[in-house]
Amino acid sequence: MTFCLSRGEKYMGIWQDDLCQGHGVVVTQFGLYYEGAFNSNKMMGTGVLLSEDDTVYEGEFSDNWTLNGKGTLALPNGDYIEGTFSGEWGSGIKITGTYFKPSLYDHDKDRPKTLRKLGVLAVPADEKWKAVFEECWHQLGCECPGQGDRWKAWDNIAVALTTNRRQHKDSPELLSRSHAQTLESLEFIPQHVGAFTLEKYENIKKYLIKACDTPLHPLGKLVETLVAVYRMTYVGVGANRRLLQEAVREIKSYLKRIFQLIRFLFPDLPEEGSTIPPLVTETKGRRSFCSGKSDSRPESPEPGYVVTSSGLLLPVLLPRLYPPLFMLYALDNEREEDVYWECVLRLNKQPDVALLSFLGVQTKFWPTTVSVLGESKKVLPNTKDACFASAVECLQQISTTFTPADKLKVIQQTFEEISQSVLETLHEDFLWSMDDLFPVFLYVVLRARWAAVL
Repeated sequence: MTFCLSRGEKYMGIWQDDLCQGHGVVVTQFGLYYEGAFNSNKMMGTGVLLSEDDTVYEGEFSDNWTLNGKGTLALPNGDYIEGTFSGEWGSGIKITGTYFKPSLYDHDKDRPKTLRKLGVLAVPADEKWKAVFEECWHQLGCECPGQGDRWKAWDNIAVALTTNRRQHKDSPELLSRSHAQTLESLEFIPQHVGAFTLEKYENIKKYLIKACDTPLHPLGKLVETLVAVYRMTYVGVGANRRLLQEAVREIKSYLKRIFQLIRFLFPDLPEEGSTIPPLVTETKGRRSFCSGKSDSRPESPEPGYVVTSSGLLLPVLLPRLYPPLFMLYALDNEREEDVYWECVLRLNKQPDVALLSFLGVQTKFWPTTVSVLGESKKVLPNTKDACFASAVECLQQISTTFTPADKLKVIQQTFEEISQSVLETLHEDFLWSMDDLFPVFLYVVLRARWAAVL
């Protein structure tokens, strides 16, 4: 599976004898998207074509961008035409068929499925880059995925690291990315004795982080190659909003297949969805997050940690794949983002007191004084960007995080900053309710200029 560029087009699909052959996808710099069958470098057979304005044709093709046969043309307003089509897209199409205009009382289930779920006629994600994964398995000494001697695989890893380290000892670029001490630690086979615990899980995660940071390790080489082909696929002309779901499916496939490799190397690692029992710790008094008061009630038993490929591998993969993935999300939500951002900019023109009042923040939570360069100043009607400044600054850090867990930590820290600011205003303990907290948090979101897509 590969792709090519020509005339502002990008092909992603099966490539045979230097020709597009089989199922594939083509996107153009003008926003056109085709998904379907190819024969001898031509769009031929069943396919789906989408234009930038959301007009959709699903039916038969006889050449590149040429409709020829039965199909359905769905218009952006919901109207559609069923019949026979003939002609090149954008150059005039002859239609013999029936025009349908659904009424307000028609149910969606009564309408034809003119637009399949995108990806049905594309190459399945699990079929992409099979040769890249097979090469990694071969480096481990396995003829087929998951079939081989695990100890031989670890020996092959140690030999590969030692050999590559000696070959590249005079290469400052590689040595700067993978120090000799790190390489030596990766040459040793991790030993796990006894029941599998959360500590052992964290040790595996640390090993993976180090292994994926150096292309001298088979796993690191695999990750480096996958990141390269992913970026080549979804940047430039490939940055098409129609490809978002395909890009997400591809990442999920990476996670599944890399997780299979890791479980082969670490057979004690539980299967996807299994639970690791929590560590038993002494129960101590705790403090309420919202009120800060001591809570003597016994804590609920902590749930075990659920093992998932995403939890183990996304911290390694997502920072590398985030730029093209973020761009696809931004393009897919561009219209909603424009409306949201216009609202954010308009509301941010208001002074602090006016904005707090507009959002319905209770007056008792309004800061009366703020600290500016260590000096306490009174909040005036024209004061702007001063209230809850520490919480705003904290929330702005969310744009530097990648994983959902890290983003949630930033949001939690933001709530803590909000609570601390309110404590300084009230000079007494209090208990948040969502009716009270949400308007304050909304104020912080607006002042942080938090992008809708992150």
